Amino acid sequence: MINWNTQDAHLIISCASASQFPETTQKEIVMVGKSNVGKSSLINAFTNRKRLAYVGQRPGKTRLINFYHINDELLLTDVPGYGFANRSKEEQIQYGVLMDSYFQQRHPAMMLILIDVRRGVGKDDIMMLDFARYNGIEHAIVLTKTDKLSRNKIANERRAVKKEYPDVKVLEFSSLNHDTREPIIEYMRSVL
Repeated sequence: MINWNTQDAHLIISCASASQFPETTQKEIVMVGKSNVGKSSLINAFTNRKRLAYVGQRPGKTRLINFYHINDELLLTDVPGYGFANRSKEEQIQYGVLMDSYFQQRHPAMMLILIDVRRGVGKDDIMMLDFARYNGIEHAIVLTKTDKLSRNKIANERRAVKKEYPDVKVLEFSSLNHDTREPIIEYMRSVL
């Protein structure tokens, strides 16, 4: 059982190519989502650190795959956000190669698919949900930035997502409310 309260959390490596991926026997949780969806904020909330993962103001800052060790028991993996249009064609190709290499070589125990509650489920999110299902990867949707909407609007969005994906666990996260991290951690504990 992963102890999230007494953590040794640190960045192992930021990888630009598959040859840099770390060897491990630990279980791995990969976090995916659009650029600027809040993956870094979620990592910081999980680890009770303000600056373990860089939180950028502009989308598209994460261009490498970042591997974080948690208590030598777990790897949290932050992959570059998808759907960022301002990347050059060459960068988009490199991103595709890096992501293909990741999923060919790694076997994550779980995938958290982060979706901005204000934006809803997009085509790239659907692709990741289908990918996780097809490859038998345990997965959940995490609706982020819930502090930006009223409880009523959040509930409506959550219902819409559950109607479309009744078999997928839907969780909520706000970087301003650390109580929202606990249900996500409990879900991960129950799966791992």
